[in-house]
Amino acid sequence: MKPRTACSGVLTGWLALCVMPAIAADIDDGQAAYNAGDYATALRLWRPLAEQGNARAQNNLGVMYENGKGVAQDINEAVRWYRLAAVQGYSGAQYDLGLAYAIGRGGVRRDPVRAYMWFSLAAQSLSGDTGTLVAQTRDVFAGAMTPAQIDEAAELARMCLASNYRECEPAGDNAAAPASTVASTPALAITPHDVTAADYPIQSLRLHESGEVTVTYQISESGTVTACAVILTSGSPLLDAAACTLVRKRWKYRPATQDGQPVAIQYISKITFPRR
Repeated sequence: MKPRTACSGVLTGWLALCVMPAIAADIDDGQAAYNAGDYATALRLWRPLAEQGNARAQNNLGVMYENGKGVAQDINEAVRWYRLAAVQGYSGAQYDLGLAYAIGRGGVRRDPVRAYMWFSLAAQSLSGDTGTLVAQTRDVFAGAMTPAQIDEAAELARMCLASNYRECEPAGDNAAAPASTVASTPALAITPHDVTAADYPIQSLRLHESGEVTVTYQISESGTVTACAVILTSGSPLLDAAACTLVRKRWKYRPATQDGQPVAIQYISKITFPRR
């Protein structure tokens, strides 16, 4: 006799309860493979789930396309998957889509208002330190916006939530447009970004502190850094503060442009303080 599974005989309407553990296992197994550098296995496990509408798998696939892990790098395809997950309320994809609008990439025309909207939606969905960090990213980004733009973004976020994410993106934006339609250029560094001994606080040198700090910072129309906030701490308040200090003082850029005009833009970078 063929053995019965734990789900045998259940009503059709309950089958999802049996499938969900298998989906979660595939997601987790894919994450373990991805973390180990086995991108082919991660892709094999995640793609079917993404095509079936699983938001986490869709976001993960977007990350793979954005970074060229296991697939040819394709920002347009990454943004397409981020959108599919974001409109299901998946906060990670909402944040990634906000970054796409903040910078102007993947066939997405730079749009500070829509970037702020997606950052706000992601922050509302998250709690604890992660939600705080996403909100800080949004608030630093808002430094380059007018009050009218912030009000517009807040209203768009309200409408998006009220429509259960059905009215979040402009008509025709459900798939990424060709990159050639985006008349924008990124900000380009014109000064070194290396960390020197002079960038360490004296106390950190005495304690032989080391660590990695992830910061979000705003590059103005003139190419200077006008705002900086830590979004992932090194564990040392001294190194965290030193990271933003060096970014504001030493990092200079050729400004980003939109339609040939310089514009303020938001970036994220990881700064490493090796042990000295």
